[in-house]
Amino acid sequence: KLGSFAGKIKYCLIDTYIIPLLKIFKLKINCVNNQLIVIASDGLKDIPLHDLIWECFYQYSIPENYSVYHQNGITMDNRLENLLLISNNIFYLPLKSYSLSSFYWKILSYLPVDMDEVNYHSRILNQSSLYECHNAPCTQLLLNSFDEQFICLKCKKIKYCSQMCQTMDADIHSIFCNPINSK
Repeated sequence: KLGSFAGKIKYCLIDTYIIPLLKIFKLKINCVNNQLIVIASDGLKDIPLHDLIWECFYQYSIPENYSVYHQNGITMDNRLENLLLISNNIFYLPLKSYSLSSFYWKILSYLPVDMDEVNYHSRILNQSSLYECHNAPCTQLLLNSFDEQFICLKCKKIKYCSQMCQTMDADIHSIFCNPINSK
């Protein structure tokens, strides 16, 4: 659990062999190129976690003009099997897996309802200009003032990038949705 950012409580998936690195590096979330990524910081320098994992596992620095991408497009999923080294000369379109069968979604759906998230949504409304689609696997960043057709009509706090994401998240969100009383 990384804490709250852009309207969501953020969780990062990592392989177990990476856990010892957490004694050296502190993880935080940062917005880079309109995408949320996990940053590892040792107090002296910051490095994208996916780059650190790649370099630690393969024991060599990422070559110039190459980048590490998340195969499923979910930047919080930093398992080695989700990372891919690709030349910057190649256009890479991640195979986004927003379905309920994706590994990331399955892991998040087994987590108990986080009361920090419920309390966070009570405080966050209209406090930030950046918001991430509430559907757990989706990492689409939105402006807080975006079209409200994809906002929960009951609580008016939870926002989505599309009807598909709103539908996929309905069962999870209904657990802690706190409807606003209309008068």
